[in-house]
Amino acid sequence: MGGGFVSEARVADAPREITDLASLVEPLPGVHVRRLGADDAFSTVSVRGTSSTQVAVYLAGVPLSGGADPTLDLATLPLFPGMRARVYRSFAPAALGRGSLGGTLVIDPPAPRSKPTTEAWIGAGAFGSRRMRVGDVSGDPDGIRVATALSASRSDDDFSYLDEAATRDRGTDVLATRANAGHSAASGLASIGLPVQLGGGKRGALTITSLAQIRRQELPGPLRGPTPFQRLDSNRLVGAMELTLPAGDGSFGARTWARREGLSIRDAPTSTQITLGPSATDDAILAAGGSVGWKGRPSEKTLIEARLDASAERFAPGTWIGFEAPPSARRTNTGIALDARARVAPPITVMLSGRGDVWFDSAAGTASTNETRPSGNVGLEADLGAITLATHGGVLARPPSFVERFGNRGAFLGEPNLRPESAGTIDLGGEITKRVGPMRLHVELAGFATWAEDLIVFVPTGAYGRARATNIGRGRMLGTEALLQTSGFGFELRVAHTALTTQNQSECRFVAGACERPALPGRPEHDLYVDLAYTLGPARLRYGIDVVTGIQADQKGEEKFIVPDRVLHGAGIRVAVPVGSGAGNLSLSLEVRNLFDLRVAEYGGTLGPVRAPIGDLFDYPIPGRRVLLSARWVFPEPGAGATVRAPP
Repeated sequence: MGGGFVSEARVADAPREITDLASLVEPLPGVHVRRLGADDAFSTVSVRGTSSTQVAVYLAGVPLSGGADPTLDLATLPLFPGMRARVYRSFAPAALGRGSLGGTLVIDPPAPRSKPTTEAWIGAGAFGSRRMRVGDVSGDPDGIRVATALSASRSDDDFSYLDEAATRDRGTDVLATRANAGHSAASGLASIGLPVQLGGGKRGALTITSLAQIRRQELPGPLRGPTPFQRLDSNRLVGAMELTLPAGDGSFGARTWARREGLSIRDAPTSTQITLGPSATDDAILAAGGSVGWKGRPSEKTLIEARLDASAERFAPGTWIGFEAPPSARRTNTGIALDARARVAPPITVMLSGRGDVWFDSAAGTASTNETRPSGNVGLEADLGAITLATHGGVLARPPSFVERFGNRGAFLGEPNLRPESAGTIDLGGEITKRVGPMRLHVELAGFATWAEDLIVFVPTGAYGRARATNIGRGRMLGTEALLQTSGFGFELRVAHTALTTQNQSECRFVAGACERPALPGRPEHDLYVDLAYTLGPARLRYGIDVVTGIQADQKGEEKFIVPDRVLHGAGIRVAVPVGSGAGNLSLSLEVRNLFDLRVAEYGGTLGPVRAPIGDLFDYPIPGRRVLLSARWVFPEPGAGATVRAPP
């Protein structure tokens, strides 16, 4: 249906062992993951140079990001066998829900209508990490089908890093150990598919999905301001129900969903004297919504989906100790969406997508606000056999979050009259898939340009160091995305590359009397993923390289805040173990990440170059070499007709 370029990643098809959701989407073109530590540490996703607050996230059709939590920590999301992640790199289908300024991440959990399969994965590795994932799909192919999944993980994440201050004092490298960085988490998912029998032999389907998870995350803080006793306890409950019935030349669909998240921070009183934050908080995020729509073919060459949706969200702060609680806030959203595809000539397809959204925000002690904002895009696609070309153009928007609009009665002041961030974007690209003898080749290439207006930034206000969100920013993002996949003669190669140039048009740095616009912070100029594998008999050997260059750390583009480039290597071996006929497929894997133990790089300091730990952000190091040993067992149900191949 509607939408722009989309990338897809599946747990079972990943060339490397997947430890968390961030590692699943990290290899996709146009996607950059920022980690503030080891695997399972706080991580965010950026698409085509946008910020993490501008990326919408959906799980089983339920929006997980919103006014109360615009930046979603990928580490908090569970990972299950059979999971699939799709990243819409610009425009998502309007019927999916309210759009976003910077792409959309859609997570599809195991579905009850997928092939009957049982799969288990366990892993153990560096820094005390232990992980497990179990999934099962079973039931009557023409009746009730059930998908269940469990996942759990824990780690200490007590890796060593370069102590910059001690190294400077002693003149030689001194290592320290990261403390209070571990986690433990458990999740469960159940999804049931029920056939709905109608008159005349017609059938519909009812799908019910529920997710429950709990997590304890230690919060180490930055190196220059560590928080050795702070932790975050969180839980999430998600429920969704979808009914699909045949209607005319298409189908009628109705969906309802609800989400509750609990967030609790605990800290020692001695630490709060330094951080000036609370020693205890208890908050909740409540959200619910639904939609109705129709999807069908009015004619042989036309496909249309129309949908009306509505949602409500509430941030409910509980008891805060040592700090004044932020205000409670509410948001309601009503939208109407239309996606259409029409083949106007044998090779040409026209795609139209549009939404109209009305937001209504209110908070305790603050005047309410409302905003009406249309968004949409138009696209063309040419199917030329092995080659497909496509182009899209349109406008997007993101409403301010609760903390931007209403503040938190602490470090941030509210600005109820903030305008939504908006952007215009265009892209052009294509793909080719071709087989030559035993060789298979797949290439994707796209270029894009985005101009953002009314970017929301926090500006210092007054003499007490507090900041107020303000619409002052303008930004420009230009880039290219490329994906190469080829296989043959036992070899498999995957290369994904994103090149990006950005401009912060709200800042001006005078160089030789001329105004020079700095780059937007946190966006790499180049993000390269390379993975080469060779399969010989039951063994698969792999070598990979990850390159990240050109990250700028500050808003003004000063040279002393340029994060140094890094090249990380990794290797692994996966072996299929014979277990006898009818016993499924068993494989064992050994993987080494950051093979050459790169932990130190040279940063530009105020008084000259200094040696400091590598990372995606100053003061948040990432670990050195780490080893992961894992096993995967896949077992198709007897008589189900399912065939399961060994993972690639």
